[in-house]
Amino acid sequence: MIEITNEQIERVNLILGGIKNAPNKAFYNTINRALMTVRSKSGKMIRETYRIKQSDITSNQNMKLKRASMRNLEGQIEFAGSVIPLIKFKVTPSEPKRKTVSVSVLRTEGGKRLQSAYVANLGRYGAGVFERMTSKRETSQQLFGPSTAHMMGNAGVIQKVEAAAQETIDKRIEHEISRILNGYV
Repeated sequence: MIEITNEQIERVNLILGGIKNAPNKAFYNTINRALMTVRSKSGKMIRETYRIKQSDITSNQNMKLKRASMRNLEGQIEFAGSVIPLIKFKVTPSEPKRKTVSVSVLRTEGGKRLQSAYVANLGRYGAGVFERMTSKRETSQQLFGPSTAHMMGNAGVIQKVEAAAQETIDKRIEHEISRILNGYV
């Protein structure tokens, strides 16, 4: 959770307290800019931790953004989405072959061998990593990695995103104060 500190609140109220609605304008603009930072930096921070492309993150994510307003100085961003097929992460071999499949989801970990898994291209469904559950052919199921929400829940990813948002708040408060004092309301 990212918050505006008491010192920042007192400073804004002290400087802008005499101007009608100025403190609230400064706060809601700052909060909304921090939300935009979280939205833009989240994919980058996920890619620093996980072996996945930005396009795969975006296509499997559902992001709900609740902006702050003059009356409600609270913003919120929620990440949701379905699990991402394992083939979207680093898989060796990436084409259908009869070799042992090795998968790496996190950048800090090496590939893990999946003994009963194989890569197959199922036409309209595309390529995927499958695992046979029994000796019968029709008992295969596709394997999946984490969802975007789970990847955002990683402690390292959250810490980096919160640090970027807090930096935006610290810079933006000063910018909003000077903006309002210069007559840009």
